[in-house]
Amino acid sequence: MIGDLCIVGEPNGDGEIEIGYGTYDEFQGKGFMTEIVGGIIEWTKTQEKVKSLIASTDKTNTASFKVLEKNNFIKIGETEILFNWKLETKNKTTV
Repeated sequence: MIGDLCIVGEPNGDGEIEIGYGTYDEFQGKGFMTEIVGGIIEWTKTQEKVKSLIASTDKTNTASFKVLEKNNFIKIGETEILFNWKLETKNKTTV
């Protein structure tokens, strides 16, 4: 195993699913998680109820938010310690 990627629950009322991920130390910095997140993005495009993905990253975890930036997520907000991200995978009017 090189890391973990999870989907946090079912899509909410807006068709959003939250993802979380982590790469084990010996595999960090090699592009694996960027590719894995790209794969889950492609999978969500085949899921009728999923319109977008959301994620949160610690503000100090540069590697984690670079994974999202490389996969075209947009920063949509922040808290004191987190950045919040979103990627639209389907037009909201698409069913």
